[in-house]
Amino acid sequence: MWLQRSWVIAIAGSALLPGAASSQAKVLSTVSSPLIAAAATGTISVSIASGAIQSLSGVVDNAPNNFPSTVGITLTWDLAPSTGDVQVIGYFSNPTAAMTSGPVSIPSSWMRGRVLTTGVQGAPTTYTAFTQSGAGGVGSAGGSLLLFRQPILGNSKTGTLTVDLQLQLDLTGRTLAAGSYTGTLNIRAVSQ
Repeated sequence: MWLQRSWVIAIAGSALLPGAASSQAKVLSTVSSPLIAAAATGTISVSIASGAIQSLSGVVDNAPNNFPSTVGITLTWDLAPSTGDVQVIGYFSNPTAAMTSGPVSIPSSWMRGRVLTTGVQGAPTTYTAFTQSGAGGVGSAGGSLLLFRQPILGNSKTGTLTVDLQLQLDLTGRTLAAGSYTGTLNIRAVSQ
């Protein structure tokens, strides 16, 4: 009896398996295509490499007064190649009071800047007053100065540039009231 059961199981198994494999046609599903996307945001940073604190002692009336050291501005960027350029703008938040001593103010039009680094695009090479309007939402109307422009091309989408900015308090034809004046020059970059 044991032999008979084994023989029945063997016949049943061989009858089912080959029939199923040979009579089944290949069936494919439809194609589903999920949309896959990734976005890397660009970055721009501006830092002061040197000269973060500027001080003039012994200010002379009726003359230009140059600050003794330069401000080293470092721009670092990682942007899409389609970005046109990055503009670095220096500005005073309140153009009528770039520097103050109590109730007395020095307007931004008395403050001047120039970039000493050669070959930098859009940079003022002679002392220029902080009287421009901002760009791209950066700066203040009448209290800004375009310090330089960095083109972003396919081969320069990532990089670093350091420039030296020299500042001047121009008192030509002016007398400054005695006092200790302080103010903040903001430096910010914007891509266009």
